[in-house]
Amino acid sequence: MDELNFQLIGEKIRERRTALNMKQDYLADKLNVNPSHISNIECGRAHPSLCILIRIANLLRCSVDYFIFNEYTYQKEASSSVDHAILSRLQYKDNATKEKILKIIDIL
Repeated sequence: MDELNFQLIGEKIRERRTALNMKQDYLADKLNVNPSHISNIECGRAHPSLCILIRIANLLRCSVDYFIFNEYTYQKEASSSVDHAILSRLQYKDNATKEKILKIIDIL
């Protein structure tokens, strides 16, 4: 891997921000950056530093791994990949939803 896929990282940031109904202006204000910088990050034209990426993750209430998971190049086992997909989808669900899903899993 020569370079991170900043296009995909930006898409994941936009995806999470919009899921939280957060505007680019609000995120920019909290980061003390210009709103156009957030737009450039989300479009892959700007590359956020690790510090900014961590601050974005904190503001969007997720882990940095949410943005960069696809960058890992080690060989993944099929089951661990499925496990990770399930866990990542459940991570930000409310407890009531998690309890319903747990009941469904128990039935299976």
